[in-house]
Amino acid sequence: MKRIDAEQINGRAEMMAREEILRLAESQRANLATKFEDLLGDGGPPDEKADEMIRAIREWRDVPSTRSLD
Repeated sequence: MKRIDAEQINGRAEMMAREEILRLAESQRANLATKFEDLLGDGGPPDEKADEMIRAIREWRDVPSTRSLD
């Protein structure tokens, strides 16, 4: 009988998770970030102050979402 170790199981699980993420991104026609810098984005307007950004985020939180958790 062939013995399977934890490293093989983890490697297989990682591969399956990666495939699932790629399928999901493809179905949503989304581009995946391939570099860390891509995740940072453009940082918003260059003249925006931190207080303005915080105020905007707080206002957005008060707006009811049309999304459903169901």
